[in-house]
Amino acid sequence: MPTTVPRLLEEAHALRTSAIAVSCGAASMTHGELMAESNRIANALKACGVKRGDRVGVYLDKSIASLASLIGIMKADAVCVPLDPTGPVARMAFIVADCGVRVLITSGNKQGRLETLLADGGELDTVVVVGDRPLDLADASVRIVSAAQVAQASGTAPPRHALEGDLAYILYTSGSTGRPKGVMLTHRNIVAFVEWAARQFGVGPADRVSSHAPFHFDLSLFDLYVTLARGATVCLVPQGIGFLGVDLVKFIADNRITIWQSVPSVLMIVEKHIKERQTDLGALRVVFFAGEPYPPQALRGLMKKLPGARYFNIYGATEINDVTCHAIEHLPDDAPLPIGKPCGHMEVVVLDENDRPLTETGSIGELCARGPTVAKGYWGDPKMTAEKFVQNPVHDDYEDRLYRSGDLVEIRRGGVLAYVGRRDAQVKIRGYRINLREVEEAVLKHPEVAAVAVVDRVADDATRYLAAVVETTEGAELSLRALKRHLSESLPAYMAPETLEIVAELPKTSTGKVDRQALKAATDLEPAHP
Repeated sequence: MPTTVPRLLEEAHALRTSAIAVSCGAASMTHGELMAESNRIANALKACGVKRGDRVGVYLDKSIASLASLIGIMKADAVCVPLDPTGPVARMAFIVADCGVRVLITSGNKQGRLETLLADGGELDTVVVVGDRPLDLADASVRIVSAAQVAQASGTAPPRHALEGDLAYILYTSGSTGRPKGVMLTHRNIVAFVEWAARQFGVGPADRVSSHAPFHFDLSLFDLYVTLARGATVCLVPQGIGFLGVDLVKFIADNRITIWQSVPSVLMIVEKHIKERQTDLGALRVVFFAGEPYPPQALRGLMKKLPGARYFNIYGATEINDVTCHAIEHLPDDAPLPIGKPCGHMEVVVLDENDRPLTETGSIGELCARGPTVAKGYWGDPKMTAEKFVQNPVHDDYEDRLYRSGDLVEIRRGGVLAYVGRRDAQVKIRGYRINLREVEEAVLKHPEVAAVAVVDRVADDATRYLAAVVETTEGAELSLRALKRHLSESLPAYMAPETLEIVAELPKTSTGKVDRQALKAATDLEPAHP
């Protein structure tokens, strides 16, 4: 029998039927109840004509119902397309049209947005409703399967025909063209990742794993499927508290969380609200982060407050999931954290600008990866797929797919890799090539800077300049002159930002990262005094 995601979950269910699989606030489901509910959804989908390989959208707030829906879609041999429940309708409409979503699982609280989608020309054949609130659409051409009809479907698993190479998910990420791109993940991709991550972090039935990432973000694959496949408990972080430090600390304590994963910016929010020697967080044994660099001075504060946990820096991308891992034992200085060595299931190849492999210590090149978690490509975009998923130049005598990340890394002693920056994060200012991340790291070392994003802007005369958009520490009155004086100690003058813009909070994407596109588009930010 093929090893698919549903099969992994059913094997755990067989051993842990009555144990709690998922909790969300006061609500919870056992492994047995979750499997039965996902079976009902799968049977309801099949009853309305969903076939192997069909794309089914999930447009729900984070909840037990949305988790059951994702599993149910895969049990119906279909492909999960999670949609951002708080994102703009226009983006949802693009995704629905782009990958041909004809069936959508949603709830009554999304009625207004669905009405807008349909009124603007969005096309859906069937809407499957889960949850307590009913749905009544004005467009009579759309078939509605009510929550009551889903509840009446069989709780027995339907026959399945999906293979390891079939698609399980399409996750949409921001594209360089300004249009979202759909990354195609197979069952094999997810299963290989689950098996590695479960071993790496020792996930077992006693663990209680936080699910902070939204379900349309690739970090959620660990939270959901590694946890469930090992008979552990997924604790869903409610959408409303995702960036509220006091509430997140309380969530970790109340749910006795043992494993936490998020982007560093969220952990920095959490750290500010942890009290010294806060014993009710003592169950937390593993903290790992990914998605963006973690300033060492900020991480040092977290490690001091939570000394009993083990810490890991993970590097990856939606197209390859986790690729490198660095166990953090100590932080001797403020140098950027390395991203570590390749994970056990992956091989990393560092290529120079002529696509020749680099192996010597000190070499800098593009990180490329091969292995079982490399995605199938981009939905409906063979040109972009061909550019990013290429033949491995090391092996030209047989087919060997390699993903080009576009990220530059330095090879350090012992084969440890350090992230240098994006190829596209380099800009030219007056003929000088500048890496924006390097400037950000220098700005962050100023004691009055809490967070920063450096962007390049275009002046009225069409010349480019650097702007530092900064969140300051409480009560600080940072000036551009003081910042430049600080930067002069570590950067040449041409790398110093020419404007300083103070904001109450840097804009974030729905996944918690700094929204650099929003910053670059902003024109109403007031410069700070010189």
